[in-house]
Amino acid sequence: MSEQVNMVELYYEERGQGLPVVLLHGFPFSHAIWQAQQAALSDAARIITPDLRGHGKSPAPEGDYTMDLLASDVLALLDRLNVSRAVWVGHSMGGYILMAALRQAPDRIAGVGLVATHPLADAEEKRFQRRESADLAMENGSGDTAFSMMSQIFAPDVDGTSPLAQSMYDIMVNTAPAGIAGAQRGMALRPDSSNTLRELSVPAVIVAGVDDKIIGLDKARAMAALIPGVQLVEVENAGHMPMVEQPDATTGALRGLIRMVQANER
Repeated sequence: MSEQVNMVELYYEERGQGLPVVLLHGFPFSHAIWQAQQAALSDAARIITPDLRGHGKSPAPEGDYTMDLLASDVLALLDRLNVSRAVWVGHSMGGYILMAALRQAPDRIAGVGLVATHPLADAEEKRFQRRESADLAMENGSGDTAFSMMSQIFAPDVDGTSPLAQSMYDIMVNTAPAGIAGAQRGMALRPDSSNTLRELSVPAVIVAGVDDKIIGLDKARAMAALIPGVQLVEVENAGHMPMVEQPDATTGALRGLIRMVQANER
């Protein structure tokens, strides 16, 4: 009974045919951050972009959104779409969810894309900050989170008043407070996933913004050292949002991943 209570039906969009590729957005965004990749890659694959629990147009129940729970939501969506095996690409928190899915259902993942993410658990200070942010979101709404992240997510040369920056702010400020709180508490609970990545045996690509202030390039390089045969793509003039700051470079990296998986699956 409790599992049914926990289930939510995710909003999603899809475009293209062929190899299923799931693009998971980070916190506190929505599927809309992948708009350029969905359009550009739909000639090569079936691109599925869900809104994670508590984000975008998906339901936002109260409670802790553990990475296992969010991974289960995505697996349930793929069941609904009759997708038994797919390439999973995760941005930031989406990467944490991908790593949880690798533990839950490794046979359902044909390839891995890790974008502006890392496998480490939070330090205790960071856990405290997340729980504090969760409480503030429930008390005051999403504005504080959106405002504080605006100074962190872009490379230095991105104009914070530009339409691009404003579009990201609009997504964040419209994320449900319960979604922000649930995701923050869930991320604070996540385990170290380094061993999960060491055991990876499918094609993998890491995309890292050279100017990422949230997850530094050193973490991306350390993560790359864990994964046999991984391709590390370091994106110049990009911060934490390479898919919108440098969409062509990000799309190119993911197109390369799709080709590797297609060759591997033959």
